[in-house]
Amino acid sequence: MNWLTSSGFEKFYTPRVRIYAHTVMWVLHTLLYTLTYLVLFPDSLGVELIFALRNTLGAMIFFYPIFYFIIPRLLQRGRFLVGIILLFLPFLAWCIINYWTALFVDSAFTIHNEEVKLPVKRLVHGGFSEAVSISRALQYSLAIIMTIAPSMSVKLVLDIIRATTRTLRLERDNLNLEIDFLKSQLNPHFLFNTLNNIYALSIRNDKLAADLILNLSNMMRYTLYDSNTPMVQLSKEVAFLKNYVDLESIRYGKKASILFECDQEQIQEQQVAPLLMFPFIENAFKHSHNAAIDKCWIKVSIHVDGDHLCFIAANSKEETPVKKREVGGIGIVNSKKRLALLYPDKHSLVIDDASDQFKVTMKLTIS
Repeated sequence: MNWLTSSGFEKFYTPRVRIYAHTVMWVLHTLLYTLTYLVLFPDSLGVELIFALRNTLGAMIFFYPIFYFIIPRLLQRGRFLVGIILLFLPFLAWCIINYWTALFVDSAFTIHNEEVKLPVKRLVHGGFSEAVSISRALQYSLAIIMTIAPSMSVKLVLDIIRATTRTLRLERDNLNLEIDFLKSQLNPHFLFNTLNNIYALSIRNDKLAADLILNLSNMMRYTLYDSNTPMVQLSKEVAFLKNYVDLESIRYGKKASILFECDQEQIQEQQVAPLLMFPFIENAFKHSHNAAIDKCWIKVSIHVDGDHLCFIAANSKEETPVKKREVGGIGIVNSKKRLALLYPDKHSLVIDDASDQFKVTMKLTIS
């Protein structure tokens, strides 16, 4: 099913392959109705095959005009009146084919099954005008719909699946572009301040400058190379986040109480989507400053229990009356979209925007 709904299917489903697929579908359609008639209305194989071919030809007359002309060229472009009127033409064509089939079977075959013979004789004796009348079309409408239902159902289901997944692919592509933008900007303010800190430390010949350069180098390597895959090792993702927190800790200095908790023993070869937790940590540092107190605080914790990951990011904020509003910036909005696409029914996200703190709790089922 994943291959069917992927872009690879579009490349595989060339016009030549489409012709082969349709041919197979109509052959199976004919065989299905031949076997059905043999079971329900047993007669000679020739008679059963003729009626099965009638059904297949009738289904084709409905299938191609409706799905390749009436729906895309008329109904989807708002020309409803013309489209609805043309929908009656396949019914008229069916009545004509049905009459010609009855004439051919009545003259070329001996029908032994009375359940088949009587309707054929009645149709032939009624003549062409009665066979194509509105009353006759309405009389056959239910049988016609049941006959064309298999092929129409297959086409509808495939079109719905492909249209839905095409939309999902577009959303995923947009998110990938947003992730690439996130990597490319990796907060220019953060980089600028970090380089300033490194410069200040280097002037004083502080050995910490070398550690900062190494941390920054590791972070840039991760965003440029390691995270260019759908999934990364959780240990690498955590190391990236730890480097970020360490660098921000130096920038904040004694003005902030910063805590990063992680149980390294529980983190092994689990896989996780890259940079999924980063926007929440970045948001915590961005909004943690509280002018009403001397020191702000940020707390980050990552815990793993089997295939369950629990991530918490909390920060102080200026005390304001709690009011209902959309919480989080663009990064958090994008993270919500990524969670919905990458971890459907396998995640929970709770955002608590209180008067004096902002807290995000995210739980994932990982592999």
